[in-house]
Parts: sequence; structure tokens; C-alpha cells
Amino acid sequence: MGKIKNIIILISMVISLSGCVAAWLAVGAGAGIGAYKYIDGSLSREYPLAYSRALDATNSALANLFISTTNSMDEGTNARIDAVRKDGTKVTVKLDDRGQGVTSISVRVGMIGNRDAAQVIHEEIATVSGIR
Repeated sequence: MGKIKNIIILISMVISLSGCVAAWLAVGAGAGIGAYKYIDGSLSREYPLAYSRALDATNSALANLFISTTNSMDEGTNARIDAVRKDGTKVTVKLDDRGQGVTSISVRVGMIGNRDAAQVIHEEIATVSGIR
């Protein structure tokens, strides 16, 4: 009887530990949404938004910041918006549908990139979409 009891305890421990691992993995995956990445002059962030909602929020954010769209291309799962700020600085925004209600948005301001200016655009996108 002692052997069966030990096996039941061992199985219970494995099941409970696997639940903890799953919980930690879920927390880690969730932590990636909202984190910024700055690569080659573009500031990227994944938003917990469906693609169409993210595209609408991005267009509204640009309008709110008085950034004029000069060209827009939407392919249904990814988009590129070329725009210009009042001071003539070019802005490029790229959206990519990651699936399951997540959209990656990348913002580049200027030829070599301006992280602070891109951050302002991201903050406005978050505000418009109701994330903040």
C-alpha cells in the first residue's frame, strides 16, 4: 500500500508542477505583448488588437497627431502607411497581423529613425485603441 501511495503523491506533484510551468509560460507570452523593440531605426510593438482595429487606431492616431498620410497600402493581413509630419519628416508605419487578435505595429520616423518620436505615435495608438 505504501508504494501505491508514493506513486499517487509523485503523480500529483508532476501534475501540479506542470500547471505551474504552463502558468509561467502564459505569463511570459503575455509579457511580450506591449513590449517595445527598437531595430534599425524602427520601434515595434505587438498590440492585443485584431488587425482591422489596429489599422483603424493607427490611422486615427496619425490624424490626432496631425501627421498626414501620403500613401496607404492594405493587403488584409499587413499594411504600410507612408505619412509626413508638419515639419516635413517622413513617417512609415507597418502593421502585420500575427493572428489570434495580435497585431505588430512598427513605426519609423525620419531617414535613420527617431525613437522618441516613434514612441509618441505608439502612445497615441495605445490611447486611441483603449489599451492605455
